Amino acid sequence: MEDKIIQRPGERILLWFLLAFSIFVLIQALRIPHLENLSSSGAFPIFIALILIGSSLRILWKNRSRYNALNLGEEVRLARPFALPGVVVGYAAILLLYIVLTSPLHFLPSSYLFLVGSFLFLKGATLKKSFPIAALTLAVIYVLFQTIFKVILW
Repeated sequence: MEDKIIQRPGERILLWFLLAFSIFVLIQALRIPHLENLSSSGAFPIFIALILIGSSLRILWKNRSRYNALNLGEEVRLARPFALPGVVVGYAAILLLYIVLTSPLHFLPSSYLFLVGSFLFLKGATLKKSFPIAALTLAVIYVLFQTIFKVILW
């Protein structure tokens, strides 16, 4: 006997995205040159893409009656807070800001600001504690990468 499985918000959207991505992977795999035999460089990506497409289609077909319970608009509305809570969106913005600021400010200042901002946003430390913790963390990272890994961090 099969247990009744509750549909999570965004499940159908994710499956359709996976199907589209799998088709894209298949198209890219077919563009790999030298597809003469099963040991060629494009055989494995084609095989994996076909498995992904088949799996996505099977799950969508098997659960079609369950997916019809919610219309697409309702699912999108319910999926946003479930899949992307505010903390995830906020931290993604902090990461994007870090990526953008690394080039003009260089590694040390942008990483310091990133660590302080992360501590404050995630409530890992107070404003007073976040500055020395970030400085100590960055100093340890800098020494490790300069001495052990021989990476130049400007």
